[in-house]
Order: sequence, then C-alpha cells, then structure tokens
Amino acid sequence: MFRKFSNYILVITLMSIATISYGQATKSPFSRLGIGDIVEPNLVNNQGMGGVGISNGNIWHLNYKNPALLPRNTLTVFSAGYIGGYQTLRDSVKTESNGGGNLNYLILAFPVMPGKWTTSVGILPYSVIDFVQTSREPVSGSPSDTTLITEEGSGGLNKFFWSNGYTLNKNFSIGLEASYIFGSATAEFSNTILTSENSFNYSPTVSTEINVNDFLFKAGVAFRKDSIMNSATRIQAGITYDFATDLSAKRTQTYERRLLGQPTSRDTLSFEEPGFYRLPSALGIGLSFTQEFKWTVGMDLKLQNWSEFLDYNGSNQNFKNTFSIGVGGEFTPDASSVDSYLERITYRFGVNYTTLPYVPRLASGEQVKDFGINFGWTLPVGRFSSIDMAFKVGQRGDVQNNYIKENYYKIYIGFTFNDQWFIKRKYD
Repeated sequence: MFRKFSNYILVITLMSIATISYGQATKSPFSRLGIGDIVEPNLVNNQGMGGVGISNGNIWHLNYKNPALLPRNTLTVFSAGYIGGYQTLRDSVKTESNGGGNLNYLILAFPVMPGKWTTSVGILPYSVIDFVQTSREPVSGSPSDTTLITEEGSGGLNKFFWSNGYTLNKNFSIGLEASYIFGSATAEFSNTILTSENSFNYSPTVSTEINVNDFLFKAGVAFRKDSIMNSATRIQAGITYDFATDLSAKRTQTYERRLLGQPTSRDTLSFEEPGFYRLPSALGIGLSFTQEFKWTVGMDLKLQNWSEFLDYNGSNQNFKNTFSIGVGGEFTPDASSVDSYLERITYRFGVNYTTLPYVPRLASGEQVKDFGINFGWTLPVGRFSSIDMAFKVGQRGDVQNNYIKENYYKIYIGFTFNDQWFIKRKYD
C-alpha cells in the first residue's frame, strides 16, 4: 500500500513541476495593491460549495480550512489541485482578455493517532502579482509627442505549512497551523517619449524587487453533535483565527536607462534594505448540518482587519476591513451503490460574496466587491480515492464605482488519494 501510494505522489508531483514551469496566472490590476491578489484558501471540494469548509470536515477529503478538523482524516491522504482561468477586464475606455493555469496546492496528511491526532504538511500560493498598466500623456511644449508610462509587476508569495489537529472528546477538537511565507515581488516603472519622427529614445526605468520570508500562525476549534431534533442529522460548528504578524522583507531598487529594451547604464539605489509588511488578524466562523455520506449544507463567515495593513513603505494604501460569506451544500444520492456510478458521485453548489480591501486610486471610494457562483462534483475512483472538479463564475468591481470591472471564469481540478500507512502486521 505504501509503495503504491508513494507512486501516486511521485506522478502528481512531477506533473506539478511541469505545471509550475509552463503555467501562468491570469493578470489582474488588483494584484498591484498590497502584497498582491490573495489566493482563496480553498481545496477543490470546498470551492464547489462556495468556499464552505470551516465546520464541515469529512474523512475522504483533506480538511485544510480549519486545522481542528484534521482528526477526521483517519487515513493517510494526499491531495493535489490545479486551477485554470479566463477573464475579461473592462474600464471606461477598453476591454482586455487573458487566461492561464497553474498548480494550486500539494498537501499530505496522516494520522499519528487515528481519530485522535492527525498532522498535515503542504505548499500552496498565498498571493499572486501579475499586472501590466500603460497610459499616455502629452509632452509639455511638444504637442506632437507623447510619454508612454508603463508599470508592470510579477511574482507573489507562497505558503509552506505544518498543521496539527487533536480531538479533546467526542464533541470538541482543536488545531494549530504554523506557516512559512516566502517569495518575491518585482515591479518596473518606466517612461518612454514617443516622437512623431519615430526616433529611438531612452527609457528611464526603476526596478524594485522585494523578498519576503517569515512565519504565520492560525488556530482553530471544531464542534459537532447529533441534532436534538433528528439523531441522524449532525450539527457542526468551527472557528478559526489568523494571528496578525509583521512579515520581514528586503528591498533592492535599481535605476536603468534602456534603449530598445536593453540597458545602457545601471545604478543601484538600495540593496536588501530591511523592512516589513504588516498583515492583519482574521476571524472565521462556520456552521453546517450534515447527514454523513448523504448531504451537507453550511455557511462560512470571515472578517479581516485590513485597515491595519501596512506595506513596505509604511502606507495603508487606503485598505478597508473585509467581510466574506459563503453558502453551499453537497449531496450524494447513494455512496454505497453498486448498480449506479452516478449515484456515488457527490454534487455541490454554492455562492460567495466578499468585500475586498482594495479601493483603486481612480475609484469613487467604494471597496471592490466580489461575487461568485460555484458548482462541482467528486468522481469516486477505486475504493477510497477521487477526482474532484469545480467551476466558478464571478465578477469583481464595476466601472462606475471601482474604475475597473473584472469578469472571470475558473475551473478547478483536484486529485485525492486515501490509503492506510503503518499497518501492524499480525502473524499466527
């Protein structure tokens, strides 16, 4: 079993390396703000339910959103997820489209004491930076010439975590997650004068690279109890708390003069100058009802104090506190059916709404809103494993209040392998 399971992990890991090498994240102007576009911390099965997962753990899927739910993973489970997307961006002048795909997560969990203590390790993106913005301005005193202003950024932060969940009694469990955040962000700002004679001109360019590495911590509590009204229906609740932290960072800035895209001179303005990003605390609350192996309905709420955010320069960037809600459910017609494969499939649906911290510079002061509709399913494979799929259609911002409107379409594909390790063999 161990060798077979290890082969699964090897295949998925090699596929993931290829995906990282060639995949590209979809571009978004919102990723120029803060530490980038924060990645939704959802596994594929959670995504299909609108992101619901703080209270509703199960034994077949890895319970990531609340570390207190980990003890419900009584088998060793390995999960890998991929994301692909297509989006259109529209402002008052033009419309643009782009798309791409990338690895979303790699996570392994196994029980140290089955049903009592489960531990988990994994890696996934924390934020993504990928944007290009251009504008043109007239040159003072030369009406036939214009200045092309270009600002572009790339990079992002990754998260490597170690989580532990422990069962206190039949109703309560607790969990703690320690994460190492690492990565870099690169931004370039350049001006190029475009003349009517189409002559070649120098482009003064300032490049900034910020490297980040530090630790984050998250705690969770989970509760479950048979419903008083119906003993077959279980009520579940969960709470998570992300602790505020200052992420250590080092900044290097250079100034270049470029001709036809090639540098002709270069000066270092600063080298590995120390600083930090202040990330705010967050509170998550979940409530769900379930009839095990049959159906689940639930709701998650999350509040985060982004008004306390500080960037490397000590600026809050006019960030506002955020609120998000997700509501969703799943249904399995007959998990043990031997006559119909369709009845063993789990079907999911959910919606989510979020007020993001961003208030774009040219906006009317309104926070960016994000609304999405999600659906998905789990296809059982073999005895314990599955292929998970989810789709999301959504919108962020609008032209009137936020200057930019983003319509997006995302597809999520996940692979979940369950197996049993460390079996004590018995001999007669």
